[in-house]
Amino acid sequence: MENVKVPMVQSMQYRVYDKNGNYKKTIDKSEEKNLSEDDWLNGVTCFVINEKGEVLIEVRADKGLTPGKNDLCSGHLDNNETETQAMIRELKEELGIGVEEAMNVVKITPKGVPLGFESSNKIKNFFITFFCLKRNSSEVKIQEEEIKRYVWLPLEETFELMKSGRTKFPKNFDYEEIFEKVRTVYYNKNKTEIQRN
Repeated sequence: MENVKVPMVQSMQYRVYDKNGNYKKTIDKSEEKNLSEDDWLNGVTCFVINEKGEVLIEVRADKGLTPGKNDLCSGHLDNNETETQAMIRELKEELGIGVEEAMNVVKITPKGVPLGFESSNKIKNFFITFFCLKRNSSEVKIQEEEIKRYVWLPLEETFELMKSGRTKFPKNFDYEEIFEKVRTVYYNKNKTEIQRN
């Protein structure tokens, strides 16, 4: 398991990469809007599954990246965070899920998946690492600055929503391998099997 300490840094910074994942520069968060389509950031996203087998779908607030769109719990890697550290922080910030529970997230893609998100008529490119968190609860405390509302949807319905382009995730991507790994986590198969697939 990765070290999960969340670094304390004054200004928020993002590391910028080229399309091959080579580091280019570090920018202040406020400079994100000036990035070109040749610039890539790292991000994380999580299928949060409740005790009924439903996935939490957020409707993003009308600001920032992908305003008003359906989303999973997602965010940037801040400063020098690892993917797991970023995901644990986002689960705590956006949904009020405690660190101890959030540490049970399972990384379902070994590295970031290259995806372009349409936002304000521009494409914002990210390497997105997918996670899954199976919970015994539906209790959340949403971050109202980031989330307008949320709904719990059945697992397969969530997959259809993503495939059909009715979320922030691009429609022209084959998510089937990711979906299969989420099913594996939900139906209690072990982590070794997930990493092998």
